[in-house]
Amino acid sequence: MKRKIIEQFIRDISTPLIGPQASSKELILGWGTAILFAAGQLLWAFVGSNWAWWQILIAVVFAFDIGGGVVVNATRSGRQYWHRPELTTRDHILFYAAHVHPFVVAFFWPEYSWLQAGFTYVGMGIFAYIVFILPAELKRPAAFGLAAIAIVAGITLLEMPAGLIWFVPMYFMKLILAHAVPEV
Repeated sequence: MKRKIIEQFIRDISTPLIGPQASSKELILGWGTAILFAAGQLLWAFVGSNWAWWQILIAVVFAFDIGGGVVVNATRSGRQYWHRPELTTRDHILFYAAHVHPFVVAFFWPEYSWLQAGFTYVGMGIFAYIVFILPAELKRPAAFGLAAIAIVAGITLLEMPAGLIWFVPMYFMKLILAHAVPEV
């Protein structure tokens, strides 16, 4: 009985993230990745940083969200859920617009400038739009190419705070590689 309650609780909080059709394996993979990524960030924060408690909290929440989002948005059920027919173009735009993570990082870590945050956020929006308007057969290869450009630019051109080097590559992996491409 207790196990059924836990399983239902996990399914209830997972449905708005991955969709109601997620298999148990997809849920385990998504939650497991999110938890491992957040735990890794927490470990780094305690061992390798002198961050304030609120920086640690933000970094761990972002690691959970983005680390898990890369996997959840790449699952069959996640792609079907986030690209279901009743979602409008406005819904898709709002999903991307809500991912203001770069500005939060710029606010709490001065090493990451507002200009860099704008570059990351606007770049994500432009790349998502490009993938969105392409025909189905070009979406996946375009997403890979655009994400590769963003990842290389993020690693080579942007100065990231120690401990958040993963941020730009994972942000683009979640939103362009995993989320922008529907299940075909």
